[in-house]
Amino acid sequence: MSALPNKAEPTPAPPAVMRSAVTLPAFPDMTPARWTVTSALVALAAGIPLVMTNQYALSVMVTTLILLVLNISWNFVLGVAGVWNFGQLAIYALGGYGAGIIMLHTTVSPWLAVLAGGVVGTLAAVLLAFPTLRLYGIYTSLLTFAFAVVIQYVIVNDGSGLTGGTFGLPIVKGLYSSLSLAASARAYYWTALAVVVASTIVLAAVGHSRLGIALRGVRDAPAYAAARGVSPMRYRVIAFAVSGFLAGIAGGLYVSYNQSISPSAMGLTPMSIDVTMLVIGGLGTATGPIIGTILLAIVQTSLVSHPGAELTILGIFLLVVVVFVPDGLAGLAARYWRRISAWAAEDDQSGEAAGPGEAAEIPEGSPDPNVA
Repeated sequence: MSALPNKAEPTPAPPAVMRSAVTLPAFPDMTPARWTVTSALVALAAGIPLVMTNQYALSVMVTTLILLVLNISWNFVLGVAGVWNFGQLAIYALGGYGAGIIMLHTTVSPWLAVLAGGVVGTLAAVLLAFPTLRLYGIYTSLLTFAFAVVIQYVIVNDGSGLTGGTFGLPIVKGLYSSLSLAASARAYYWTALAVVVASTIVLAAVGHSRLGIALRGVRDAPAYAAARGVSPMRYRVIAFAVSGFLAGIAGGLYVSYNQSISPSAMGLTPMSIDVTMLVIGGLGTATGPIIGTILLAIVQTSLVSHPGAELTILGIFLLVVVVFVPDGLAGLAARYWRRISAWAAEDDQSGEAAGPGEAAEIPEGSPDPNVA
């Protein structure tokens, strides 16, 4: 007698962890109140050129915003991917030279020239990534620093006249060459601000995506990430490409606004100051580059007539932050925000305590998240 066929058992639903891994929220920490405050701050920043009458101050702000785009790109490969790449300024300069040469020798639109600078930065970053990611530790830093030195040497000693050598490129046509000086400064300010806002939002979303989680896993536990099927080389090359594109865009904006670029844009001093901005603001955070760049730009502008004191104060500031606030000012602000939120939550719970004659409800488990 043949056995009756067994009924097909229903396929069990995937666990909650697997279901949550399918679609990850782009901004898990952003509440409606935070979006409102962020939008208000962006609107306030966009309104500055309408009331700013000091052209020098506005010019400093435009330069700071362009530098902020560079630092956002550098933070992605340095803080999120965990690769100590000291060749980012060379990629930034290559993007600027590429955009400037196109503006100078072709009739292509300056907007397309700036985008071409981003493409040049992407190609340079990817070419740098393959030999760099085969090394570890100090050797990675040395190779990327040597790359920056070689690029600077080639530009300075260019005998063809393409790069202008030590003096830099001749005057190029910018994005807003048909506008007056004041109107052009305002237009560049809004353009750079738009790039900063867009790059911050995109990279913050990427940081909470599978790519960002994989990059942080490779950064913090490469062996475990590789065991889980994450290819360190592949994901870090993608990080180099993304950061290189933004750095090239920043270089294109720089050469368009200043109408020239020289090898001094990629020297040791600017590199040291930019890294200081990232460390003080907080590596690997979305707001760290913004805080560090704006804060140190204010310090630099205040001490512009005292160059020796400027570097000394920046060095002392960096030492204090590294020793006492290793995760930067953004990390410090996040810690205090969590404490305030926990304190407010405790007050809400105490306000909802059981009244007289009512049995107090005992919560399940332990209030300590580290205890089951």
